[in-house]
Amino acid sequence: MNELAARLAGRIRRDGPLRFDVFQELALYDPDGGYYERPGRVGRSGDFITAPSWHRAFGRCLARVAGAIREELGGTIDIVDVGAGEGELLEAMHEALRSGSGGDGRYRLVGVERSAARRCRARERLPEALWLSSIEEVSRFSGLLIAYELFDALPVRSLIFEGERLLERVVGLKREGSGETGDVFEWKEGECADSAELLGRLRARGAILRPGQILEVRPAAPSLAISLSGKISGGFLLVFDYGASTRALYGPARHLGTLEAFQAHQVTRDVLSDPGSRDITAWVDFTELETAFRDAGLTVAGPVSQARFLAAAGIGEELAAAEERPTEAERLAERHALGELVAPGGMGESIRVLVASRGTDLAGRFVAWPRPGIVRSNH
Repeated sequence: MNELAARLAGRIRRDGPLRFDVFQELALYDPDGGYYERPGRVGRSGDFITAPSWHRAFGRCLARVAGAIREELGGTIDIVDVGAGEGELLEAMHEALRSGSGGDGRYRLVGVERSAARRCRARERLPEALWLSSIEEVSRFSGLLIAYELFDALPVRSLIFEGERLLERVVGLKREGSGETGDVFEWKEGECADSAELLGRLRARGAILRPGQILEVRPAAPSLAISLSGKISGGFLLVFDYGASTRALYGPARHLGTLEAFQAHQVTRDVLSDPGSRDITAWVDFTELETAFRDAGLTVAGPVSQARFLAAAGIGEELAAAEERPTEAERLAERHALGELVAPGGMGESIRVLVASRGTDLAGRFVAWPRPGIVRSNH
């Protein structure tokens, strides 16, 4: 066992099995061994890729979105990246905005990152931005708030539907060798004290559960959505994430839930082994987020695929620019890299984009493409 696993095992021996969201919280965010407390986790050399870590064109597309918002709202706007990681997205946006007409003085950049290690790396990468540790530190602003794979990193409770009640799936220990080092983590089932309340919420959003179905719920998602909403006086809130509507998320196609782990670009259902060594995630309930945003007074559009959103945000201009590379090999490589952002079998379709807005009617330009036309802006 690694050091974090040993501490978790000791807690289970002392206090009994852990609810999975408690286990996941520590596996991801423990300051002395959590997954996100070590740099280099995201990107081609890490465990998984995201659009911001894959290609700077993604940041340039979002810079066009910021430019459209600024043109409508006027003045200086803020660009706030929540869950900013090591700062790849804000760095790419900063470069794009700086090279646009008028420079980047009309934009303030703010990165919010919980992990001290990743926040330190981001500050080194982009000292021009203000780097904060929590959304509570962000003042109310006009502009663009980006949440790229923020919600799917929130801990989930793992449950199983048994007839007319839910059971809690918890993390216990089983002996596979001699001494404490022979213990391994295993799933156990226990009582779910708030089963009736959770079932009521799920069914109100359209979920139809079947006996034996495994599912996840994300306790902190609605409150985080409301907190983000409260920061925006005018502009957009963009949520990019893996997810589906409530009815689809809890439908028969996902009878075993969506909980999984990423390590070295491999996906596994083993989310218990070696805590701190792998990313742990589950799909997002977009219906739940839409409800929270609307309750907070925002107008919601989407979700649409990342490919469709980027098409409206100018990915075509990036593809056209790729044709200006000096050699055919470079042109092919650039087309391939850009294609990954919009690929039907990859993140282009799997990542969905929800646009929540206040004080602007621009959302339709980004979620209803191609009807309103591609956005073309000099930032």
